[in-house]
Amino acid sequence: MNAQEYYNKVYSKLEKCYENYDYGLVVENELIGEGADPAFPVKDYILPEGLEYFTKTRGHQVHLPIVGKNSSSVLMPMDFEIFLGKDNYKLYVDKETQTYYFNETVPVINFIKKIFTDRGMPFLLDYTPSGGHILFQNILADKCTDAIREIGYLEDDMRSSCERIIPGNLRRKNGVSNNAASVFSGLGRLAEYISLITMEAFKDNKIPVTVSDTYDHCMNLDNSWAEGSPHARCIRAPFGLHKKNQEKYGKWDQQCLVDVIGGFYDGKSMQGDTAISEVIDCMWDLEKAADHALNFTGEIPKSNNSIIDFVNEYKKSELYEFHKKFDATESIPHGDAVEKALKESNITDRTRYILYEPNPMAVQPINVKEFVHDFVINAEWKPKHVANILRDIYNDDIKYGWVQDFKDRYPAEEKANFWTRTFASMAYWQTGRMKA
Repeated sequence: MNAQEYYNKVYSKLEKCYENYDYGLVVENELIGEGADPAFPVKDYILPEGLEYFTKTRGHQVHLPIVGKNSSSVLMPMDFEIFLGKDNYKLYVDKETQTYYFNETVPVINFIKKIFTDRGMPFLLDYTPSGGHILFQNILADKCTDAIREIGYLEDDMRSSCERIIPGNLRRKNGVSNNAASVFSGLGRLAEYISLITMEAFKDNKIPVTVSDTYDHCMNLDNSWAEGSPHARCIRAPFGLHKKNQEKYGKWDQQCLVDVIGGFYDGKSMQGDTAISEVIDCMWDLEKAADHALNFTGEIPKSNNSIIDFVNEYKKSELYEFHKKFDATESIPHGDAVEKALKESNITDRTRYILYEPNPMAVQPINVKEFVHDFVINAEWKPKHVANILRDIYNDDIKYGWVQDFKDRYPAEEKANFWTRTFASMAYWQTGRMKA
């Protein structure tokens, strides 16, 4: 079975995933020859015509936007993956090797699933060749979504990015409403809470469980989807092809891999709960994957009132108190934070080097984690002020030669706040200053 035949068989399921959208995204190396950015060759398309063309006709990889049409919904794509550093290619070598690494992380995956099932929170579990996604939609018109919106926080540069309208650009034609952006922010904070609960449960695990790829061999709770402007964020669509084995690792002798549904939880019962061995069998066999897809409707469930209880649970945590204090702390004026940081004596030489030569270390998670830990633990800086250092570094593209877009796609203040907040809370937890 080739890619086009696979998509023809699962198309009705795939199409159902897009019911909250009026456009979709295709990500494929082939698009570079058609003018797409080589760093992330993506193109948006109108639904349903574009989805049908890029799947049934061209057999490409397709993604879901995070924000639905007219800011009417926001997708939660809780993301987890195995990270092996320079050995990451091993996940794409063969089925047996991939199975070995997946089996190492099954307890973590099951724990994350149980967080949701114990609380009656609906989700679709979509496995990828390196991990998976917990997906559910949050409808702005539903009262339960208000609870998520209320815990969100928008920096001024994030508001400006969301309010920007670009006629003719499907992702920017209406901007993103402040309410939708606040829901996006709130979901990110719930993801931080889930991550902290999970890290606490597996703090003695043989394989470190962490946020982002901050160890060479870890279970990465990848919350990077919650950072940056929501218009710039997307996630692989369930049932979609996954060609990293070919495009990144040159395994052209293999067929492309595929994402596989691992279960659908409606808030009461788990449907189609699939063993990892079966999931991996399907990933490596398009025909098996197509047959497996017939067990599901393609629906991405919507959050219900159980999310209100979960938000209230988060509000009782020390993490929530930390978030509130972080948001309320007055910032160091723009342009002053780096100069103040350079006068700090209680930091390591490595941290000081990042201050002088931040590109690219100040955007690499493993280095940012150490940088933040050094300032908040050893130098006892307020986390917001550490974020101000990164904000000023990101804003100075002339001095540091940044190629990243820290004005619109990844607004500097929002990005700095996000990663400092994440790694400062981890530093406090790891040193016993915060309970999960």
